Amino acid sequence: MTGSLRFSGRSAHFVSLHEKKIFSNRCMKVSHLNALRAFEAVLRTGTFRAAAEELGVTTAAVGQQIRGLEAYLGRTLFLRSSTGAKPTDEALRVKDRLTGGLSILDDVLMELRRVRTANQVSVTLPESFAENWFTPRISDFYRLNPGVDLRLNASNKRIDLAADGFDFAIRYSPPPESGLDAIDLFGDYVVPVCTPQFADHHGVSQELKSLAKVPLVHLDNRTPDPKWASWQDWSLTFSVTTGKKVSGVRFSRISSGMQAALSGQGLVLCGVTEAFDALVGGHLIMPFGPAKHVQTGYRYRLLSISGRVMRPQQRRFCDWAIEQAAAFRENVRDLLDLKEA
Repeated sequence: MTGSLRFSGRSAHFVSLHEKKIFSNRCMKVSHLNALRAFEAVLRTGTFRAAAEELGVTTAAVGQQIRGLEAYLGRTLFLRSSTGAKPTDEALRVKDRLTGGLSILDDVLMELRRVRTANQVSVTLPESFAENWFTPRISDFYRLNPGVDLRLNASNKRIDLAADGFDFAIRYSPPPESGLDAIDLFGDYVVPVCTPQFADHHGVSQELKSLAKVPLVHLDNRTPDPKWASWQDWSLTFSVTTGKKVSGVRFSRISSGMQAALSGQGLVLCGVTEAFDALVGGHLIMPFGPAKHVQTGYRYRLLSISGRVMRPQQRRFCDWAIEQAAAFRENVRDLLDLKEA
């Protein structure tokens, strides 16, 4: 367009009109990009419902996008019947090219994003882990890497690193699926914790053999880790009775019991990873002693996409996380008097 403005008189006017027509046609095509994405998703997944779930919209919205695209093209793309919608032969012929074209667009956007945010490192990690373990240690990373723009997504939602553009994920999980590289950071240990004042008030100590009169905090749906100990598991392991009915407050889908413990609401079975700083700072104690812990099955891992070449900023974050994890394992070993952590 800049070159065309160098012309004058009628030639300049002709080029301007011609370019306006091209621009108009391109706008019409781009305006249907969302419809093309819906069209491709239906072809690939097989149904309007599956496409809607993938795109995060309603089935009706997908149907509306497809109808709008059909109206623009002046042809039918799906044969509707009472049993569902079947793509036409013409629609099936463009399926592979459409998927490839949208993939190219995604790659272009990802490349532009990487160029624009070369100094950024984006990490997704669980909410409670971010609050209780990671955040207190961030200042050390910034001290060593003042030029890195660290972006954190504290969420318990399982994030797709490639699709959502994250460099790393820290997850408490079993070994990851294929396509992801995993660096083992550390495991965890479940141990009862409470405030010193709560322990004194309720007589909770290493000699206590029954929890029947002690207010307990119960965390439903805490984690899918099959080895994460419940109060029944912990009590059976260490021969502590719970009474006929285990009392206490019950939380559903809470990220951790840290705040309940710190506010003196009850005795909480908590991961040492989340409670570590509060234990070292004296805000919480392990009233039954460090030996009465249960090791978990899952481990904290630093995940990244397999085969992706790390930029210097990403490598520095990775190295820092490994160093922090090594130091933390030593600290946990000392806290719980373990041979190894």
